[in-house]
Amino acid sequence: MNSSIESIPDRIPPQAYWLKEQHAQELTNLFPQAWLFAGLMLELQGKMHYGVRLGETELLLQADTQGHPRAFLNVCSHRHAKLCEPGLHKGPIRCPYHSWVFDREGIPTGIPQKKSFPMVTADPERFRLKEFSCEAVGQFIFVRLSPQGPRLREYLGNQYEFLERASSGMNGVLDEFQEDVTANWKVVIENSLEGYHVPAVHNRTFGQIDGMSQEEQAPVFFLDDPLHTHLEHTANPDWVARFTRLGTKIGQWPWRFEHYTHHLIFPNLTVTSFMGYSFHVQRFDPISASRTRVHSRTIGVGFSNSTEVGAKMMERIYSDSHDFTHKVFSEDGEICNKIQQGVQQATQYAVLGQGIEDRVAHFQRAYCFAMKKTICNPAINI
Repeated sequence: MNSSIESIPDRIPPQAYWLKEQHAQELTNLFPQAWLFAGLMLELQGKMHYGVRLGETELLLQADTQGHPRAFLNVCSHRHAKLCEPGLHKGPIRCPYHSWVFDREGIPTGIPQKKSFPMVTADPERFRLKEFSCEAVGQFIFVRLSPQGPRLREYLGNQYEFLERASSGMNGVLDEFQEDVTANWKVVIENSLEGYHVPAVHNRTFGQIDGMSQEEQAPVFFLDDPLHTHLEHTANPDWVARFTRLGTKIGQWPWRFEHYTHHLIFPNLTVTSFMGYSFHVQRFDPISASRTRVHSRTIGVGFSNSTEVGAKMMERIYSDSHDFTHKVFSEDGEICNKIQQGVQQATQYAVLGQGIEDRVAHFQRAYCFAMKKTICNPAINI
């Protein structure tokens, strides 16, 4: 096929899913400009700090003395050693090389043989760790690597209120894993945005669930934001009635709704929930042009007026949900790998179904907008 890419605006060409140059431009032009989900406030309780990699930048997070999240470059201001490995760490930030200790604001406060560093002891704030813009909405911590850009509330638009309300009652991580998928991050994101593949890929998992309404028009897409989208899929009335009957045993949780919801926070965060009794949070980190690391957390919420029997019922529901999540992840990983193999041979644009793949089309438009359309309209004929 020999058609001009300019004739199909705001679409991602197949080359964008595997070219190394494309991956490099995303890390330079897209991810630093966006607000990227970095972690959870509940993980920073008790003077913890947290190592995380966003794009190509190694960061560490911690709460300052006022309880606000702070994001620092994971590099000691003394001799540039990496301060901590990914994940949670107890106590203050301590450099493994010379044991410099940094306080909650990233200022060096513990320096062995400090008389040898009069310039530091005279003005320690001058040698604070490099800091990045960091804000939280509820439990969700976001970092912007670029020094300029919108505030978090402006960037999130209508998703800000959702994250704020979803955070109410969150009290711990029930399940967490990180695994790699052999596919471009955009492939993995797009796979998460449509249910058209469910009958073929998830016939033994999602296909067996009776919790969602089977009405043809049940899923409703919300596409009004230029970057972010979400859907709501009404719960099966029998499923809602079941939870209502169990109400005297399992108690109440902070935000109960009667649907399944899936939110994409552009570019690489999804938050899903069924009825609000837990939230599944996934970040899709681009490792290379053909590899994505998925960081998955299931966050629990607090219940009030629950009985011992009800608490055990919820434990079983959570356990079943964990098994389900891992099975679905395995199925998605396999199909995303096949997509990656195919897209590297593709010579034409993907065909997107109207009404069933609208969120994929929206994501592609948002991507092209974020990349200033240069990547979506290369001087290549396909």
